[in-house]
Amino acid sequence: MTHPNLTRIAQGVVALLLFFAATQKFIGEPGTVEVFVGLDMEPTGRYVIAVIELMAALLILSPFAALGSVIAVSVMCGALIAHVTHLGLVVNNDGGMLVCMLVVVLLCAAYVLVSRRKEIPLVGDTFS
Repeated sequence: MTHPNLTRIAQGVVALLLFFAATQKFIGEPGTVEVFVGLDMEPTGRYVIAVIELMAALLILSPFAALGSVIAVSVMCGALIAHVTHLGLVVNNDGGMLVCMLVVVLLCAAYVLVSRRKEIPLVGDTFS
């Protein structure tokens, strides 16, 4: 069973961290540029991911929070795969902080997804 206040807190954490990450990508913070150079996705990939993160951050605070959580979980899974397979867990000597942030977003977004799963079109009907 999920708790409504915990769900709201998780939504806020996801929105805050995704908004921060998207902002860093939009302004071209050197660490984010280096990550996308390492993925051979600079600059287009950085902007595309920033837009997706911003959309997820806004959606997770709206009545469409279930959709926002699906997007956030998807983006964070992709980021985790990129870190494990290509970038490494420590990027730019950050001590693993970037990976820790993405795991926090992933876990909070997954919690929101589970707690609001009945709101997902087509899928949510099976949980009634």
